[in-house]
Amino acid sequence: MIKKVKQKLNTLIGSASGYIGVIIINLIIVVLVAGLMYLQSNWISKEKNELKTMIEKQKKGKIALKTNTHKVPKKPVTPPREKKKSAGLSNNFANGGSVNKANIKNVIKEADMYFDYNQHKKAADVYEKLINSKIAIDERDRISSRLAESYYKLGKYDNAIGVYRKVANDYLNSPYRLGAQLGLGECLILTGDYGEARRVLYSIAGEEAKYTEDDDKQMVIKAYYKIADSYIEQAKQYLKEEEIQKKTVVAR
Repeated sequence: MIKKVKQKLNTLIGSASGYIGVIIINLIIVVLVAGLMYLQSNWISKEKNELKTMIEKQKKGKIALKTNTHKVPKKPVTPPREKKKSAGLSNNFANGGSVNKANIKNVIKEADMYFDYNQHKKAADVYEKLINSKIAIDERDRISSRLAESYYKLGKYDNAIGVYRKVANDYLNSPYRLGAQLGLGECLILTGDYGEARRVLYSIAGEEAKYTEDDDKQMVIKAYYKIADSYIEQAKQYLKEEEIQKKTVVAR
């Protein structure tokens, strides 16, 4: 009888100690959660205060910027053309003026001004006078290159081909030679001379290894694209001619 009582007591004590352990663990969890919530609330409060401070600083900065903007008077901006005119440029050479040693620098400046402002008809007229003059010009390769580009912009591809070819053949060490070769290839495509265009463009690609500057490398990449364009345009031309032949046969 006594043994049975002892066993029941031990069972009750064991189960009680188990419940106490569970209760203690739960209390610890509750304390930890409460602590984390407290820390989180403090962190959120701190972030809100910092955000509020930043917004206030931005508002103050905008107000200060507006105030300074109103205080500083705007300076009158002189248009680029007026600046160049004030530098002593005359605009007579595109309208029939002559070129001589005394005014050649102003003539070049005027031509460049027209070119920079996309007035390619006037630019071409002045560049032509410079090229056709018997005066020695140090930058004849640059002027020729710009003349060719002006022709290209005006759609005068045959004229552009002649000048581009001259730059490519006569100025072998010129920094404008590679651009002239690329322009020549493009104009040859536009005039339907696909084989000659590819010959010029492949000559650029064949010298790819000697180009180290980024701008030159970009031109080589463009040459590859133009080679592909030449095949595409030639295929289009072939299909057009074939379609015309078919229509002619049907009409008969």
